[in-house]
This record gives sequence, C-alpha cells and structure tokens, in this order.
Amino acid sequence: MSVGFYPSRNYQPLVEFGGPKVKPIILTDQNVAAMAECLLRICEAMCGNAQYGYSDGAFRLNTTGNLRVARLYYEKEYITLKFQELCYLLYMFSVVQNQIIPISPLYRML
Repeated sequence: MSVGFYPSRNYQPLVEFGGPKVKPIILTDQNVAAMAECLLRICEAMCGNAQYGYSDGAFRLNTTGNLRVARLYYEKEYITLKFQELCYLLYMFSVVQNQIIPISPLYRML
C-alpha cells in the first residue's frame, strides 16, 4: 500500500493497493474513509467466522468463502487480503487517513 499524488489525475492524493504481479487498485479519499469504517467490522466478522460485505458503487470489501480471507474490489479489479494484513491495516489506517485528509480538495474548501 502506498499514498501518493497522481499527476495524471490532477495531482489528487490517492491510496494504491497492489503488488508486483497484481494490477494496482487506486482508492480516492472517499473510498479510504469508507474502508476505514469497514476495517474493524470485517476483522470482527473474520474472528467470528462470519460473513461481512460492504459495497459503495465500484468499491467493495467483503469476506470470501475461505476463512480469514477478504477481497478488496474496485470496479472489476480485486486483491485478496489475509486476516493478518487487515489487522495491520486496522492499526495503521489512521496514519493513511491523516496523510490524505489535510491535502484533499474537500479539506481545502473549509
């Protein structure tokens, strides 16, 4: 996961998930806020072996049939996240939000 400015998208601050063999998924500040709200719930559901799903247009986050595995979708692309990776994101996602919020266009309007 990385946070950066994208010149091809008017220098918006965006969060990118991906790897060397996976096409990256790029999330906007609205998607990041939605994901921050979902992380605790999806980790709790995975601890209880329950199903959880969140959908907001092209952005989706849900558990799969396999235990302790979730998928992060954006449009038709997705990446698989293990339980340990989601727990790590849960603990450090406030840092990501703090990097995105002060430089987002909505914050500049305030």
